[in-house]
Amino acid sequence: MSTSNHPHQEGPRDAMSGHESILTLALLTLATLAIGLLFALDPRWGYDEAWHLYLSSVSPWTKALEESLVDAHPPLHHLLLVPMARFGPDPFWFRLPSVLAAVATVPLWYLLLRRLRVVPEMALLGVVLLVTSFAFLELAVSVRSSSFGLLFLTVGLLAATTLVPRAGSDTTGLGTGPKPQPLIAALGLTIAFAFIYSALFVTLGLILALALVWADRAGPRLRQTLKWLRTWRFLDWTALLVWVLGSLSVLLWFAVGYGRGLGTAPPVHLESFILCEGDSILEFAWCGLVGNAGWLMPQFSATTLGQTLAVAVFWTAAALVLASALWRRDNARSLMVLAAVIATAMVFTAGVAGVYPFGGLMRHQVMLFPLYLIVIVLALDAGWSRLRTPRAQQVVGFAIVGFALLGLYRANALDPVGEAHTGGMRPEISAALACDSGSTLYVEGQMFYPLYAAAYAKGIAFRTTLTERDGVPIEIPYGAGWFNGLISPRDWDVFTMKDACGTDRTLIRDRRRWTLPDAPDARLDSQLEALRTSLGVESPQVIRLSPEPGATSADEPPTARCPIRR
Repeated sequence: MSTSNHPHQEGPRDAMSGHESILTLALLTLATLAIGLLFALDPRWGYDEAWHLYLSSVSPWTKALEESLVDAHPPLHHLLLVPMARFGPDPFWFRLPSVLAAVATVPLWYLLLRRLRVVPEMALLGVVLLVTSFAFLELAVSVRSSSFGLLFLTVGLLAATTLVPRAGSDTTGLGTGPKPQPLIAALGLTIAFAFIYSALFVTLGLILALALVWADRAGPRLRQTLKWLRTWRFLDWTALLVWVLGSLSVLLWFAVGYGRGLGTAPPVHLESFILCEGDSILEFAWCGLVGNAGWLMPQFSATTLGQTLAVAVFWTAAALVLASALWRRDNARSLMVLAAVIATAMVFTAGVAGVYPFGGLMRHQVMLFPLYLIVIVLALDAGWSRLRTPRAQQVVGFAIVGFALLGLYRANALDPVGEAHTGGMRPEISAALACDSGSTLYVEGQMFYPLYAAAYAKGIAFRTTLTERDGVPIEIPYGAGWFNGLISPRDWDVFTMKDACGTDRTLIRDRRRWTLPDAPDARLDSQLEALRTSLGVESPQVIRLSPEPGATSADEPPTARCPIRR
């Protein structure tokens, strides 16, 4: 496949030398590392972080396999965390891979912007926009797979920019090479898919955008497809094979997990981000766009006016960048904007179909982040090229940095960077580990992961003791449950653990509901009695987490019709 080596665009003379650019990029990379390590040192586990700890350390490994099948992400990140458990129970070791992935993204991001012919000064400002972004920092300092997804999406996008038509070339130039860029793009996008399922939206959007760019360039000559395919070299066919086989492997894993979850209720926290019966499709589309603009550009207020401005600014910038790129025949820039538009349309379609959320929670839209940020940088670069004096560039540069820091400040004030932490050792967790607790405990879903993290820190191991074939009554989950708790054919798990004095104890986790009812519940009482009889244990002691003092929602104030949740 052909590569594109665009000449540098016309504009004012670069004010920075190559050495200055490299030095500034190195300082920004080191700053990212320092910020990431600082946040990673927090000794508290987040709820979702404790879930990743559980999957990477629970015994036996078949139990981790069972639950990772139904996780919201592929298992590659969980496998990566397994060796980190050898360094100790501190959450720092589990956050470190995400921090390092974010640090590696920074220089690649700069190279991607330069490949898009962004001038060095604006490319460095684009790096500043990246490392001061709430979305980037949030994922860089959390035990999540998203940081790796962003890293390999950046690799894929960087290589994909070389697959567009070169100036003055035609379709017969596609097979000239051999060039490694197609293979690098295939590897990057496939590995990103193996870290986050939603990366597939970007990959498919990129493929369709590439097809549009080449179709526009080739015109009626596109009928020579078979002749063009004969020009492919070994690396081109290898790239196609890697992408097809890799994607099919991840899709097979997803299909198995999806099959286990058929007939179960969707997570309650996603209902507001998929189109439900009776909803207005236009209202759904608008709130989805508002949700994505809200976490991308938190500088704008949560009022209806602020949300409208955020959506208008971003999509107007996207339209102007696309129009300019098409006018100038800048195929690499056209590719990025078209991919952003197509991927967004795909996520919207998935939201309408009820299979994937559109807008809202940032972690569900993270795959769109690099494409959206590219649009913003390209729009700023178009204005930067019209600044004719260094003084004007300095003023605009400081304004961009200030605007970026304002967004980080506003987002962090509403929802501090990092996971929602468990708040240290809660009294209920201490009671569950105490020597004077009963020999059988029954805990609700929200308590299990912080309890597991606290026990792990004390060197107390959990081990699954029962399977579905051990003769214990099977119950079918019903619709008031929580994500991973809805998948097992039974709606509880049984573990063995030791208390603080080393005495064996049976721990039963409720997989039906995130929280157990405070009031008497006949169904729960019936299940507890069945478990007591079947397991031959004493009556389980039920332990619930009480609400944390001062706990508030991370939602924006309800001053607009589309509240934003990060």
